[in-house]
Amino acid sequence: MTAFLKNKTAPIQTAIISFVWILLFAIPLLFGDFDDGINWDHIFKIWKEHAMLFVLFMINRFVLIPFLFFNGRRFLYFFSAAAMIFLLAVGVYVANMDAASKNAKRLLPPPQHELRLGPRPAPKAKEFVPPYANLLILGILIIGFDTGLAISMKWIKSEQNRIRLEKENTENKLASLQNQVSPHFFMNTLNNIHALIDINSEEAKESVIRLSRLMSYLLYETQDQLVPLEKELDFIRNYIDLMRLRFNKNVRIELNIAENIPDIRIAPALFISFIENAFKHGISYQKKSYVQIVFAKEDNQLCFHIENSRHPAKADKKEKASGLGIENSKRRLDLLYGNKHMLDINSNEMSFSVNLKIPL
Repeated sequence: MTAFLKNKTAPIQTAIISFVWILLFAIPLLFGDFDDGINWDHIFKIWKEHAMLFVLFMINRFVLIPFLFFNGRRFLYFFSAAAMIFLLAVGVYVANMDAASKNAKRLLPPPQHELRLGPRPAPKAKEFVPPYANLLILGILIIGFDTGLAISMKWIKSEQNRIRLEKENTENKLASLQNQVSPHFFMNTLNNIHALIDINSEEAKESVIRLSRLMSYLLYETQDQLVPLEKELDFIRNYIDLMRLRFNKNVRIELNIAENIPDIRIAPALFISFIENAFKHGISYQKKSYVQIVFAKEDNQLCFHIENSRHPAKADKKEKASGLGIENSKRRLDLLYGNKHMLDINSNEMSFSVNLKIPL
């Protein structure tokens, strides 16, 4: 009973069960024939039968269902429930037969020497449904109702637990994928700064400052499930500025952010894997290269487009590493948005592009 009370579905069950039993005990008062006043003897007789049904209900609710039905002993449960109903109906039948026998003796005509003038008491009208049959039907209905209610509430609780576990599992997966972004990103950025130290120490110092801003964002801001889109864009701007310090004029880097970008919150570090991939595999120091990034708003969607030059010889060497960040991003998008987002990745000998649309 304690487990029943602690169950989250207990208030619903309690309300339904209370309503049914209150209605059941109130029916004799609501629909009885009281032209000559309330026949309390008849009311109490019905309530006595209902009290026996209530005992039957309590045994079923707190003994048979938890210890037999929900423990996989279904045959024993149905046998026990049927036996209880049958024995109760037999008991009522025997009791009523005994009462009927005594009543018949009381109504027998008196001996001839005791005959008196006056009308003979009218025999009691025979009931349309015998009490034992009525109890048998109500017993089956009560047990069926209670068992069906218990099964329904258990199913609801199971569904609630399943949804909660799925949510926790999704959150754990997202946290794991997001944590994979940070080390990968820091490793690449530190390699960039290391390359800058020998080229231009002042620019290397500026890169360290920008890196500290990026680290602050990844370490603190991304702990929340959602972050302001403007902070995410500032993070990308700092990253692009860091990349501009590293590459020469042969590398064309464009970042276009539309003015109508809304003030919303999105999942953090959602685009960085695609941007990292573009700089890591789309830039060549010997050939002209480019990276083009566009953020725009179309209808109720945030549109992200990134395109970079492709150098097959370089891409083939690191094809496996390139796919890791992309695959993680795909999994994050599937977990976050399901089929509500659109991701289109195109690749040819000259370019590699990603088009992503997420709902606002």
